[in-house]
Amino acid sequence: MVNEVVAVKRLTLLHSDDWHGCLMFKVDKDLVMYGGISMMADYIKRVRSSEDRVFFSISGDILEADIQGADYKGVNTVELINSIRPDAISLGNHEMDYGLAHLLIFKECLGMPVLNANIMVAPLNKHLFQASLVRDLQGVKLLVIGLLPRSFFDKIDSDSFCRDMLSYKDSYEAIREESRRHADEHIDLVVLMTHYGIEGDRALAREMPADCRVDLILGGHSHIAMAAPEVVNDIVIVQSNYGTTHIGRFDLGIDTAAHRLVSWRWKLVEITSENCDFDEEIESLADRVLYTNRPISKGKIGEFAVPCHHESRLLETELGDIVADAFQESYGVDLVLLQSGSIRRMECSGTLTEAELRELYPYDDVFVEVGFSGKELREMFAWLFARKPDGSLISGKFQYSRGFELVVDFADCRNQGGRIVHLHLWGEELDDSRIYRLGFTRNCAKNFYRYFSRRIESDTIQVRSLSTYNDLARWFLTRSGPVVPPPKGRFIALHYEELRRDD
Repeated sequence: MVNEVVAVKRLTLLHSDDWHGCLMFKVDKDLVMYGGISMMADYIKRVRSSEDRVFFSISGDILEADIQGADYKGVNTVELINSIRPDAISLGNHEMDYGLAHLLIFKECLGMPVLNANIMVAPLNKHLFQASLVRDLQGVKLLVIGLLPRSFFDKIDSDSFCRDMLSYKDSYEAIREESRRHADEHIDLVVLMTHYGIEGDRALAREMPADCRVDLILGGHSHIAMAAPEVVNDIVIVQSNYGTTHIGRFDLGIDTAAHRLVSWRWKLVEITSENCDFDEEIESLADRVLYTNRPISKGKIGEFAVPCHHESRLLETELGDIVADAFQESYGVDLVLLQSGSIRRMECSGTLTEAELRELYPYDDVFVEVGFSGKELREMFAWLFARKPDGSLISGKFQYSRGFELVVDFADCRNQGGRIVHLHLWGEELDDSRIYRLGFTRNCAKNFYRYFSRRIESDTIQVRSLSTYNDLARWFLTRSGPVVPPPKGRFIALHYEELRRDD
C-alpha cells in the first residue's frame, strides 16, 4: 500500500487552443481586463514556479482571425509565442491559410515542437512534421501526438505538386505507430493534441481501437467553454474556449509503477485582471510587435441602422446577408458564396470603424468568378447537404447574396441528409443550360471539391479583385446612409431540430 502511494506522482497539464491571433487584452463593461497573452503568461509562469511537473500545449489555430493575424500573417506572433515557451504546438486549419510554404517557414521560426502525425512526404514515407514528443517530467513519461482531420489536410493538398508529394496517414494508424515506436520507453500518459472539433474528438475516442492507448484528448476548433471534460470510451476530452480568455488546467495523478492515469481534476481558468497580473515584459513586447508597425485608424467607415448579428455559421444571418450583398454589388456576379467562417464578429451596431471592420472581416483574399450551368448548381447544392459516404453531413457553411432562395428539409437527415425542396435565383428555377456567374474567395476555390464534389479548372477562373477587405471597406464608405439589413429568406432549414439532434 505504501509503495502504491509513493508511485503516484502529480502532473499539471495546461492547455489552450484557437488563439486566432487574439493576443491583446480587452476591457468589459465593468472595467475588468480579460484575455491577452501578457496575463496568460503571468498565469503560466506562476503555475510553473509552484508545481514540479508542468506541460503547456496549444492545439492549433494560433494564426488568423483578427487585425494582427490578417495584417502580418502570423509573423508578428512568433516572438510572443516563443516568449511564453509552450512545450508543444499542434496544427489547426488556420495554420494552412497562407499555404504550405508559409506554414513550413512559420514552423521553423517557432522555438518548440510543432506536432502532426498525419501529413506524410509520400515518396519518402516520412513525416513532414514531428509526429510525437516524449517528455520525461521528473520521472513521469509523457507521450504527446499531434493529429489533424483529413478535411484540413485537403487545404494544403490543393496543387499538383502537393498532391504528388504529400499523403495523409489515418489517425488511428498514426496513434498505433507512435505508440509502438515508444513502447520500450515505459510511457505513463498518452495525450492527443487534436483539431477535430468536439464532435470529431468524441467520434475519435468512441471508435478508438483496443490496441491504441490514449488517456487524454486536448482538442480545438469548436470554440467552446466546457463546463467539464467529457469521458468517452475511458478517454478524457476537453477544449479551452477561444482566444486567450481562458486556459485549461489538469491536475493529474500518475501511477508510474503501473504506468497509468489514476486521478484527474480539471478547471477552465479565466484569464482576467481579477486573478492574473500583467507580465510587463511580455506586455511591452506585445505592444511593440502588434501595434507599433501599423497604427490603426479609428475613423468612421460606415454605420448600421440597427444591431446586426452573425449568430450561426450554418443559418442565414444579418451580417452574412450584408457582406454577401456588398461583394455582389461590388463584382456584379449572379450569386456570392460567402464562407460563414470569414465573418468573425458576432454583432455590429452603430458606427463602424476600420478596426471594427478588420475584426468583422479580417481576410484580405482574392475574389474570383466561375461560371456553372443550372444543372451543375443543382448537383453541387445537393452534394453540399447530402449524407456523405463516410456518414458526414454538410460539407461547407455559407452565406448567400440577394436573389437566392434555398430551402432544405432535414427531416430525414440521418438517412438521406438534407433534401433540397426549393432552389431559385432571382425568383426563377435554375435553367439547366444557362451559365450562372458565381463569386467566391480563393480560399473557397481551394476547398471547392470538398464542399461541392466538383473541381475547378484554373482556366475557368476570372479574377475580379485582389483585395476583398479594401472592396468591402469601399462599399461601406460609399453608402448614402446607415446600412439596413435586408429581409431574410435566402436559406431556410426545415426540421432544423433534426439536424441539431443528429449532430
